[in-house]
Amino acid sequence: MRFIYIFLFTFSLFVKGVNAESIEQKSYFGVDVGYAYVDLGADKTAQTLANLSGSTVTYVEEQASGYLRIYYGHQLNKNFDIQGGYFNTAPITATYTIGANSASESLETSGFDASFKFRPSVENGLYGKLGTHYSEITGKATITIGGTTYNIASAKAEGSGLMYGLGYDFGRNEDGSGWKVGYDFYDSIGGISGINYGLFYVGYNF
Repeated sequence: MRFIYIFLFTFSLFVKGVNAESIEQKSYFGVDVGYAYVDLGADKTAQTLANLSGSTVTYVEEQASGYLRIYYGHQLNKNFDIQGGYFNTAPITATYTIGANSASESLETSGFDASFKFRPSVENGLYGKLGTHYSEITGKATITIGGTTYNIASAKAEGSGLMYGLGYDFGRNEDGSGWKVGYDFYDSIGGISGINYGLFYVGYNF
């Protein structure tokens, strides 16, 4: 993962040097709030439980949870910003029912990201993002028998992956502040291939 950050840092210096005279560079802070959509693979887990127990297993899977990201950004030139952020999601849970008993699993994610924000045109609010993330998944599993819930397992996984997205700035004030909406995609959450987050958000630059 270290070489990715070295690349981002080196490229930022290059872009800054090429067009440093074209704008007054600005730094800013921001916050994004929205929903993280993820497929926990509950259908596969339910089938595995059914095969092991020889019983019918039903399940309820949450499709999304709350998402928060805070970040620092720096405008390199008219078309490029560089950003670094911290993000966190609320737990996403799937519950399985086997007769009178039930089991559940939940995942909560947090991590850091670094990215470039690219505006093809300074007259248009459309932008794209490309970068990397380092994230951690915290998981818990419980089972309920006779009305009593037992914690049967907990685990953590961490690792890196790519992130990219599209968004739109709704006008930019002279101080760089303003509202925006966007969609970001984080792959390999916790370094686990196949666990990906789609993030819809509303944000504001201060």
